[in-house]
Amino acid sequence: MIRATRLLALWGLLTVLYPGAAAAEWQFAPFVGVMFKGGSNLFDPDALDAISKGHWNLGGTVRLVGAGPIGVEALLLYVPGVFQTSDTEPLFPDRPASSAVSSSYGLALMGNVVLTTPRAWNEYGLRPFVSGGGGLLRAVHDDGVFPVRASLLGYNVGGGAVGFLTDRVGLRFDVRYFRHIPPGPEPGEHTPVAVGDRVRLHFWTASVGVVIKY
Repeated sequence: MIRATRLLALWGLLTVLYPGAAAAEWQFAPFVGVMFKGGSNLFDPDALDAISKGHWNLGGTVRLVGAGPIGVEALLLYVPGVFQTSDTEPLFPDRPASSAVSSSYGLALMGNVVLTTPRAWNEYGLRPFVSGGGGLLRAVHDDGVFPVRASLLGYNVGGGAVGFLTDRVGLRFDVRYFRHIPPGPEPGEHTPVAVGDRVRLHFWTASVGVVIKY
């Protein structure tokens, strides 16, 4: 009983110090988008050309935000074929271009701090936000000869807006930049980048998603 009373007292204190805590809500937002302006230091001209072009991506965020301006979120992003191109051969327009890369993908798992406009400014209308944080970047490039499977620390920064169409459902728009954190991991047995160098990765994304609020 005493422990429960203390917990209730602590919750009451947090509610007074941070009014948004009592009105906090969970927001789940699966999204689709495009990756662009990517770059790496892999020793493969075809892969470097491919990552610089646009690629579809998908993922989702889980956000905890209240009536105040500060929240937190977890972000997961998956980019299939990040080191592969869909260009066609000039002599055979209906045939995919041959590529030594049999499979590839990029992955990001980030934990972010969110700064948004207070809910009282526009109730459940459009709420712009900026967010950023750090986590894991994963790059996989398999050409059958010198496969690359690199996991490295990275960060992301970006912003956008969330607007609700009903009490529970809305839309989320976001533009974001991802980059490795120097110096990154040393090349291992399966990371044949330039001699003496480390795997590096950076790219932009733009996405739109459906927000479900609980």
